[in-house]
Amino acid sequence: MTSEKNIIDSHVHLDLIVRHHPYRIQWLKENGCRVVSWSYFEEVDSVAQLQGCLKSKAECIRQQSAAGLVCHYLAGIHPRSIPQDLRPEQIGSLLKSHLEDPLCRGIGEIGLETGDAREQEVFIAQLELGRSQLRRGKITGVHTPRSNKRSVTETTLEILAPFADLSSSLVVDHCTVETIGAVLDAGFWAGVTLSPAKTSMAEMKRIVSICPDRIDRVMCNTDSGSAFFEDLVHLCGRRDLPEAIRVKLSYRNAARFFALP
Repeated sequence: MTSEKNIIDSHVHLDLIVRHHPYRIQWLKENGCRVVSWSYFEEVDSVAQLQGCLKSKAECIRQQSAAGLVCHYLAGIHPRSIPQDLRPEQIGSLLKSHLEDPLCRGIGEIGLETGDAREQEVFIAQLELGRSQLRRGKITGVHTPRSNKRSVTETTLEILAPFADLSSSLVVDHCTVETIGAVLDAGFWAGVTLSPAKTSMAEMKRIVSICPDRIDRVMCNTDSGSAFFEDLVHLCGRRDLPEAIRVKLSYRNAARFFALP
């Protein structure tokens, strides 16, 4: 029986879920989950390989959408997926066809992992592309890493400072108790990944307590892919957060940000 719950997992890797946990597709449907799948590819050695990965991911989304899962995606170059032969001027042609796809909501997952010069030039090139897509209603999804979280987030926000025009259409993801304030202060949306590896439910409650007046710009996700997490569904069933807050974090804010019906 299909659940009447409305949930938007605003950051997953659906192609990896299909590969590693195919039975979870039915679980997502039964639990009323819509998903937005971000781009991340392992061991990308060339631009040609990256192009093939992007194409395969888009085809996966189309197949799952046709099979009844409500899903959309972001197309982008993750900082851990940058091939050695990529030139920044190639990025537009790599992503343009995907940005024409009605199921593609924008650019992501982009950002910094270590913050080195190579990552920064690819990040900035994709931000420029995001700026060119503003009139078309496309959004931008930005990664922050587990290691050196505070430092790399600070560098990320420094790079984002000249892109204030993207603030209503850009989410900085994997925010934590220590970084979410700076992201919201900068005017951007904030994503929080609920999982044992990233943000616990206790930490999520702490975030709600320190950002009560800005919770309308916060959305939760699981970042499920090769590992799968049920934490967002569990959030919806908790009674130690007000229902209005739970609805915003698990559904309403993401629906507004990604312009999903």
